[in-house]
Amino acid sequence: MDKAIQKIDHLMWDAEAPNSLPTIAGILVFEHPLNKQNLINVVSKRLFRYERFKKKVILKDGKPMWHEDEKFDLQTHFHHIHLPDNGGYTELQECVSQLISQPLNHNKPLWDVHLIDNYKNGSAVLWRLHHAIGDGMSLVKVVYSLTGNSAKDSLTISGRNRKSKTRKSTGKKEHLAESEKSVFDDAMQLLSNPALLRDTIETNWQTVMEIGELFFGKPVTNTIYKGQLGAAKKAAWTKPLSLVKIKTIAKYYKVKMNDVLVALVAGAIRAHLRLHRQKLGKGMKVVVPINIRKKDDLSDVDNEFSWISLDLPVHIKDFEKRLKFIRKKTAVLKPSAETLFLHEMLHIVADYIPQPVKQMFLEFMGNHIAGVITNMPGPEHPIYFAGEKVEDLTFWVPHTVPLGIGISLMSYDGKVYMGIVTDEGLVNDPDTIVNAFADELNQVEKVILPIG
Repeated sequence: MDKAIQKIDHLMWDAEAPNSLPTIAGILVFEHPLNKQNLINVVSKRLFRYERFKKKVILKDGKPMWHEDEKFDLQTHFHHIHLPDNGGYTELQECVSQLISQPLNHNKPLWDVHLIDNYKNGSAVLWRLHHAIGDGMSLVKVVYSLTGNSAKDSLTISGRNRKSKTRKSTGKKEHLAESEKSVFDDAMQLLSNPALLRDTIETNWQTVMEIGELFFGKPVTNTIYKGQLGAAKKAAWTKPLSLVKIKTIAKYYKVKMNDVLVALVAGAIRAHLRLHRQKLGKGMKVVVPINIRKKDDLSDVDNEFSWISLDLPVHIKDFEKRLKFIRKKTAVLKPSAETLFLHEMLHIVADYIPQPVKQMFLEFMGNHIAGVITNMPGPEHPIYFAGEKVEDLTFWVPHTVPLGIGISLMSYDGKVYMGIVTDEGLVNDPDTIVNAFADELNQVEKVILPIG
């Protein structure tokens, strides 16, 4: 039976434009070549516990509906690419950039897989999934469900399930603008307690001000990250960086790891802006997605997120001062009724506003921010996919509003990765930012090591 696309899923479907594709892309890198048939077998046996991967979108009376694809052909979702010779980063970057610039085929379910051979004597697998299927948190779970804790486990038919015995995390994962407590539960508690709600709004007035600035502030202009967008996007990513280094810096300054990561991002963006002789008199407005679902509620794929705005302190040269600025700002980005309000507002925009007006809303949002920064926690131990160990993994944020730059942070097996996607017509040198991020980390480490 056809089912209407609702709430934020609906918004993500309507967000698509030729120059702004709401496609989440993620890549897994392998030291050895990956067997294509193993890849297809694992996906065919494990992926379709999530029904949306066999459904396409059709329109009924102008409304998008999830519809079972009667002509579903798994083979059409797989693509095999061979890089020239033993391709390196540059060749893979060109390949990924071309793929993320292309829309998914709307005549079939909204995902595909690209097996890329000849990458450093091994392989890479690029996933592309439409944001209408789900958000980053749920889609990371999907990919993780296709993996195993050993080569043998990764080839079994059953794979991971909700009751499987996998290694449990021993440490608390940190997410941007998130706490260990469920955002949903915390917000509902506030809404049911007027006195507590009043106190929260009073103590979090800065959050209210941030929301007001996002909607009623001046549009972002005079930056290389804003302008007329084109269809061509360019992807870049860091080499694996040490999570231990991030933890050491966080411990030294007595802050959260994510405060350190955001400070490093701000430093990298600052270096890029200086290279292009941009003015640095104030911070750069970005948005940070927030996971709104109940704690550990990842049983299915969908979109359950809100967001908050943040001034990225690109105007502050000193790392420690930049870190203090971020710590103060992120302290107010905690679970609140405002977060739930914004989440519900997105539902209203998605389901009750005509599509042309919805596009105007998304463009309005895009005009008031320069970029997006998101963070996804990956597995804390090695994982295996289709018989091979995953050496590295990273992802790139979708463009759900017209933006010139999107930054993603991901951790995996003691490593940290930063991915970046830019509009090639506005920013054709994202590797400058990638390299600056790594340089910032090394410089900060040199400052604290003699003392720490």
